Amino acid sequence: MKTEKPPFHIAEVVVPIPVDEPFSYQIPEEFKEVIQPGSQVIIPFGERYEAGIVLKTIETDEPPSYPLKPIYDVVSEETFVEPELLQVLVWIAGYYVCHLGEAFRLIHPSLNVHKSKLEIRKTSSTPADKLTPALQEVWDLLPEEEWVSLRELEKELQQTRLMYRIARLKSLNLLESRYSFPNRKKIFKTIDYFTLNPRDRWSPKAKKKYSSNGSRQFQSARELIEYLSHTGETSRSQLVEKGFGAHLIRRLESEQVLRRITRQIERTQSSGYAESSTDFNLFEEQQQFVDMVTPFLDPPRHKAFLLHGITGSGKTQIYIELIRKVLQQGRQAILLIPEIVLTPQTLARFHNEFGESVAVIHSRISRAEKLEVLQKIREDRFKIVIGPRSAIFAPFKHLGIIIVDEEHESSYKQSDGVPHYHARDVALYRAYVNNIPIVLGSATPSFESMYNAKEGKYQYYHLPIRIHSRNLPRTQLVNLKEEWQRTGMFPIFSENLLLKLESRLVCQEQAILLQNRRGFAPFLQCRDCGFVLKCPQCEVTLTYHISGKNMRCHYCGHNEPAPDNCPQCKGLDILYKGVGTQKIEEEAQERFPHARLIRMDQDTTRRKDDHARLLEKFRNGEADFLLGTKMIAKGLDFEKVTLVGILNADEGLHFPDFRAAEKVFQLLVQAAGRAGRGAQSGEVVIQTFDPSHYIFKFLMTHDYEGFYERELATRETLGYPPFSRLCLIRISGDTEDQVMFYAQQLSRYLWKANSQKNFRILGPAPAPLVKLKNKYRYQILIKQPKNIDPSMKQVRHLLKEGIYKHPEIKKWPVEINIDVDPIEIL
Repeated sequence: MKTEKPPFHIAEVVVPIPVDEPFSYQIPEEFKEVIQPGSQVIIPFGERYEAGIVLKTIETDEPPSYPLKPIYDVVSEETFVEPELLQVLVWIAGYYVCHLGEAFRLIHPSLNVHKSKLEIRKTSSTPADKLTPALQEVWDLLPEEEWVSLRELEKELQQTRLMYRIARLKSLNLLESRYSFPNRKKIFKTIDYFTLNPRDRWSPKAKKKYSSNGSRQFQSARELIEYLSHTGETSRSQLVEKGFGAHLIRRLESEQVLRRITRQIERTQSSGYAESSTDFNLFEEQQQFVDMVTPFLDPPRHKAFLLHGITGSGKTQIYIELIRKVLQQGRQAILLIPEIVLTPQTLARFHNEFGESVAVIHSRISRAEKLEVLQKIREDRFKIVIGPRSAIFAPFKHLGIIIVDEEHESSYKQSDGVPHYHARDVALYRAYVNNIPIVLGSATPSFESMYNAKEGKYQYYHLPIRIHSRNLPRTQLVNLKEEWQRTGMFPIFSENLLLKLESRLVCQEQAILLQNRRGFAPFLQCRDCGFVLKCPQCEVTLTYHISGKNMRCHYCGHNEPAPDNCPQCKGLDILYKGVGTQKIEEEAQERFPHARLIRMDQDTTRRKDDHARLLEKFRNGEADFLLGTKMIAKGLDFEKVTLVGILNADEGLHFPDFRAAEKVFQLLVQAAGRAGRGAQSGEVVIQTFDPSHYIFKFLMTHDYEGFYERELATRETLGYPPFSRLCLIRISGDTEDQVMFYAQQLSRYLWKANSQKNFRILGPAPAPLVKLKNKYRYQILIKQPKNIDPSMKQVRHLLKEGIYKHPEIKKWPVEINIDVDPIEIL
């Protein structure tokens, strides 16, 4: 009788490296019931071990054509990535034309196993239930309250593949684990405690030195021993406070007099910002939108909503009500916010409503904090995640709603690093895959979202009034050209704005001043020869900073002292041109010597908690004026602010970008919306050298619809989004001749592939910033009409096959970068 051969079990594993295909591994017999799509596994990878994610499993009767290495271990019996999120990552790799491994980097913890050490420790002294022999074997080897490395255990037991057993003991709440890294901070926050070892464990020298009749030179050591004999276990910081030096503690530990106990502690995610809790009932228009979304919450169904609410209309309260409904159903929520400046106020408000179930993820928390937050999400200890674009990858198992606040914001697009994904669009796809509703909120929706709403793809809702029926601020346009002609000077503050600032000081009200650039003066120019100092690596103008009196490049970080004379002609007549926030701060303090001013830009908010600290000071009335760059233009809500001054509304308006007017309009509307949010009405003063520009007509009347229709007509004529899709291909390298040559080669390849003229090819041409970070850059822009190929599928397939897989192009000595749906073309 013929015996049937057992089937082969294979796992397709993605490793977070720039490779487009998963790697095949044999699933060992002991892991067949555990490994599934989304499992995190440890695999042999060349000369080392790597952590990877299982994309899919295969059971086949046919043996593989070549021998497969077995999976080394399973990190946890719990699924690391839910199937829906796996599907999103695969979509990202396809849509944004990047390698599969690059897409998986977005959620992978980047634990290089060969460079990290797993440590475990008992959490309980006695198991409640009888353990299996395999688990008991591990348990019996572990000491009480001490961390032991996985390698030590494997060496002691003389066997490998203990990860699964450790995961089982963790699931029984008998163990806790952590990864430690050489020369890196630990993932979990810990505190060291010290206690006395029994005297028979002391080293022979210690027994002699620290006896009661020992030498007086060891008196401090005897005092520490005496202290711990009374207090017992004591933290290192408490011992130092009592006057026992760190060197003494280390010496006694090395002599086995002291035993160190390292305890993992909970990090708290405080916003650092106090927000008073208020009972708030939705007004009728708000409730209508909540009622519109509610049928899609239980049972969950997919639907995209565009909430077009003017500034101050109470969108955040709507988000809170929707999330409250989702949590009542036992589900979870993601709220995306565009920038870190929104986190302190927003997080404080959500903490007041939902307590410790709120987590925040953003770029300023440490890697260790982020890993800890993600682990707690998997353990279902957080129900709500708030943060910028990376928060969309929060590993929730029962997601109920996604909300994207200020959905128009360009910071949702990852411009640096691959893949160049847009978090709003990823959120839309994740909501679709999870079959849940998504809300896109904005006072100035992106043209793409508004167009989709008018085409019926999104359910549109307009909130045209502010809460408590407060009026939008009065807006006044000031012509700086007339002031210049009258005074012969380029004013920072017009007479009109100075009078209004003075009146705020008299009335003890507050004002916000927006200047969309930081530094003291944008650049220095020699009056004798016209020379402008530029970055040697980027060919962009260096910015002068008064603090330190140096010149900085805000692209690559190059820094050099400000010159006393012209580097080119040695002339001494150097002119400071342009106005930055530091210069405005200096001018404001001269004009209003008794005014208290807070400057808020990237230079004053480098540390993690600086945003919250400065905003708290302003909220508490410790400053009269808040001056800053665009980070102060969005989402802030201060009742005493009755005036917003836009110091130069022309910034960015004449930029070589078809979205320039849209971006400036959005920024100015958002900034103006900070005024008059309390009981007092607000005013906005907009200073410009070009008052005849069409954008100001719509700003004066708060007419988003009129601006949208005017701008949309231009876009349709020129074939720009939302009537087309764009793809930017950037070629960079060490020399300009080399980059130009290969850019032309690539252009010829694309022209040849586009024989049916389904898309337009623009370029190659030098990038607007032709040299950046010591690399020369050329670019090609592909424009795909939506009526021919709405998702640009043909172009994306061509680029993936032609660039990533083309045998000749892969050998080119230049870097080729692909940006699908670019936000800017710098």
